[in-house]
Amino acid sequence: MPSPGRCLKFLVTFLLIILTTKFAECQNYVFAQMGGVPLNTSGWNLQGAATIASVTSNNNSELLLCPNVLNMSGAAFYNQPINLSLCNKWIAEFDFRMYDGTGADGIAFCFLDVPPVGFVLGGGLGIPNTANGLKVCFDTWNNCIPFNPFTVHQDMPKIEIRWGIGYNSSSGGNFTVGECLPGPTRDNSDGKISFIRSTNYNRAKITYDSGNIQVFVNDTLYLTGYQQFNFTGYLGFTASTGGYDDNHTIKNVIIYTQMPPSFAGSNVSFCPNDTVQLGGPSNPSYTYAWSPSAGLNDSSLSSPRLHLSNNTGDSLWYTYYIRTSFNDRLGCASVDSVRVKVFPKPDVNFITPEICLTDAIAQFYDSSYTRDVNTLPFSYQWNFGDPNAVPGNPNNSVQQNPAHHYSAASIYRVSLAVTNSQGCIDSTYKIFTVNGAVPKADFAVLDTTSLCSNQPVQITNVSSVDFGSIVRLQIYWGDTASVSYTDSMPYPGKIYTHNYPNPVTSGNASYTIRMISSSGITCDNEMDRQIVIQPGPHVQFNSIPAVCTYDLPFDITEATELTNIPGSFSFYGRGISSSGLFDPRLAGSGTDTLMYKYTGADGCTDSTVQAITVLAPPVVSAGNDTSIVVNQPLQLHAVSSDGNEDSFLWSPVTGLNDPASADPVAILSSNIDSVRYFVKATDTAGCYGVASIEVKIFNTLPDIFVPNAFTPGKNINNIFRPIPVGISSLQYFRVYNRWGQLVYSTSRMGEGWDGTLAGKPQESDSYVWMVQGTTYTGKVITRKGTMTLIR
Repeated sequence: MPSPGRCLKFLVTFLLIILTTKFAECQNYVFAQMGGVPLNTSGWNLQGAATIASVTSNNNSELLLCPNVLNMSGAAFYNQPINLSLCNKWIAEFDFRMYDGTGADGIAFCFLDVPPVGFVLGGGLGIPNTANGLKVCFDTWNNCIPFNPFTVHQDMPKIEIRWGIGYNSSSGGNFTVGECLPGPTRDNSDGKISFIRSTNYNRAKITYDSGNIQVFVNDTLYLTGYQQFNFTGYLGFTASTGGYDDNHTIKNVIIYTQMPPSFAGSNVSFCPNDTVQLGGPSNPSYTYAWSPSAGLNDSSLSSPRLHLSNNTGDSLWYTYYIRTSFNDRLGCASVDSVRVKVFPKPDVNFITPEICLTDAIAQFYDSSYTRDVNTLPFSYQWNFGDPNAVPGNPNNSVQQNPAHHYSAASIYRVSLAVTNSQGCIDSTYKIFTVNGAVPKADFAVLDTTSLCSNQPVQITNVSSVDFGSIVRLQIYWGDTASVSYTDSMPYPGKIYTHNYPNPVTSGNASYTIRMISSSGITCDNEMDRQIVIQPGPHVQFNSIPAVCTYDLPFDITEATELTNIPGSFSFYGRGISSSGLFDPRLAGSGTDTLMYKYTGADGCTDSTVQAITVLAPPVVSAGNDTSIVVNQPLQLHAVSSDGNEDSFLWSPVTGLNDPASADPVAILSSNIDSVRYFVKATDTAGCYGVASIEVKIFNTLPDIFVPNAFTPGKNINNIFRPIPVGISSLQYFRVYNRWGQLVYSTSRMGEGWDGTLAGKPQESDSYVWMVQGTTYTGKVITRKGTMTLIR
């Protein structure tokens, strides 16, 4: 019987094993790492001067946070955050070294609410003044004690635990923000931490447990502190030099957190629709969540079954993630992933031969493929579906392109199963016919009574065979020696079309059509049939000159039939009769298409079209009627809607210096009271337009006459306007009431006041008017006066 002491020792040992196992189960989850040769910084964000380097070795296994250069800073932070309000334990272990220069600042391990930006250059271990969170500082320069130039670096190192915002401020030499405030600090007053700055690497270990903070260096506990952090933040390093210099390097970084470990399992590859297992053993204290959930039987299991299809020709890759959380703290979770590859099935297909009973063998050809060359080569399993197969002519084959002899004309079910190099299999089958050996070629000509040389001839397939189907047709149309058309996919009733030569002739043409019908390789039959092609008419429609809308109707003579075969014709289109009489007035302006169709006595027809353009005449303006004085030069001005492209002609020529100009000058004598000039504008196509202007001649000097009264609303004298004589332009004509209000104004000759203001009739009263105009010789005439409005 064991002694009580031995039982107690066993119980203690058992409890220790349980506690250690529980601690290892959750605490030893590796959250982040930075190590290897060369250094692997995957998942870390390097900022500032931080870079992979070889400081103490030549294998790039160290992270140089900042080099031995004055006023340099650098940082490296893991890009995944951790929520300390849920995951309240972590351990950070790393090797650090600060040496090679004159000694400056140091390295800080931080837990910050955001990754730092805007580094402090020089002092402050590279910690920005706005950085909020935990800072564990390994500082080679103690700014909180008096500086002694004779003992530099002998009693300067210190280890600190700081939290809050920032670390220090170098403004005016005041280091009261963080660094020198009360807080857990281990200085070098006893000379026992001089090794902090050393040519050798030191191993640091920092633990956080629900606010309890411990700092170990080389397995010796040097500092403790307490401060809880309940926000989501980022773990990482900062460093700086300052007024002195050192290389600041780290390596062999590993961070453990108290997270339940996630295990997604090893990467797997499988065939479509197979079922594989992901993940690993389950723990009742954990909650599992897989994403995506597609193909999983249950995304909340630790080891779900996965079933996926792949209907493509490529291998498909998927990444599945498992998130493992504590049941009582679902936000404290770790994530692992597994890569899944689903191979494609072979895309199975094959080519069947077209044979008849007398053909020796049926040769089959595999056409299966895949786009993933890693799944090649294929293996094959054929079944020919032949109930008459014998050992010397087996019903199965493993060749890629096998051959088989069939002894009866019949329908067979041929199948092929293909397996790729990864074991994925797929299959297909085809219905295969061994046709009879007695085909019969035959065809029918469509519309035999209207075979015209300018129309296609059509025949329809009516070939047959004693069993199965016709597999190939060959047609000789008879118009080109030894030239044929072959159809490898014929079927009963299929129509074939051919265009024969279409000469300009009035005689018939005969052709012999030959059809060869085959039911296999050696089984065929042929048939000949003669057809007669009637001549088709040949019509020609030459271009038609443009016409004007006012032109009289005329016959279209540009259309003709060239072969002189008997028949009749007809015209179609806007503005034209069936006999060809075209009326531009009915058609209207624009471009239209006319059709000419000729029908021969044999029923064959031909038609063609031609465009005709009907032009609208130009719109001409000669200006407003005007008045001039005797022997005063009058500048006439004609304008056409065609611009300057038209030619002009004025009539009568009385007093005109150039009747063929658009802008002639008229000088008229006293023996004429008035004259109306007409101007004709003719465009390049010969269409013309006409306008006119009346000129009255006064035996007086140029002036502007204004009546002294008017009666708005009456039949006569109802518009108050100036009467310009010998005036080429009007600068203004204005009317004011007795209070000086402007009631009317214009600069256009011929216009006047209707006695209203803003649509409201004005009262009977006296009104003041003012007018100014310019004569044809350039003289300015100004007049003013009064008039009476009478209602």
